[in-house]
Amino acid sequence: MEDVHLRPATTADDEFLYDLHRRTLGDVIEATWGPWDDDVQREFHRKWFAPETVEIVLVGGRRAGMVQAAMTDAATFYISRIEIAPEVQGGGVGTTLLRGLLDRARASGANVVELHVLQLNRARELYERLGFQVVDVEPPKLRMRLAL
Repeated sequence: MEDVHLRPATTADDEFLYDLHRRTLGDVIEATWGPWDDDVQREFHRKWFAPETVEIVLVGGRRAGMVQAAMTDAATFYISRIEIAPEVQGGGVGTTLLRGLLDRARASGANVVELHVLQLNRARELYERLGFQVVDVEPPKLRMRLAL
C-alpha cells in the first residue's frame, strides 16, 4: 500500500468532496432514503462543507478520501465522517487512516472514540474489526464506541 497522508481541505476541494460522497455513499444513501436527489444532496453538501473542519486523505500524493474528526469534550474524540474512494477501498487505506485517528485521539487525551455509521454501510465491518462496538441504535444509524 502507498503512503497515506492527510492535508487540510481548501475551498478548491469542494467538488472533489461532493463527488467522493456520491461515489462512496450513493448506494447506501439510496438504499436508506430512496433515489439520489442531486439538488437535496448538493444543498446538504453546501451546508456541511467547512474546509477548516475537513482533512483530505492523500494516497500516493493523490486525493483519495476525506475525514472530519475532533475532540468534542475533554474525554471524547468524535469521527464525524470518513469517506474513502471506491478505487482504493480494500487496500488498507481505511485501516491505516483509522489507526492514525486513534493515535491522534490518544494524544489528545481522549478516553473514547465515537462515530455513527449508517446501518447499511459496510464500513461497520472495519470499525468492528478495530474494536468499535455498537452502543446505540439510532435508525438509520448505529452509534459505535471504542474505549482507549
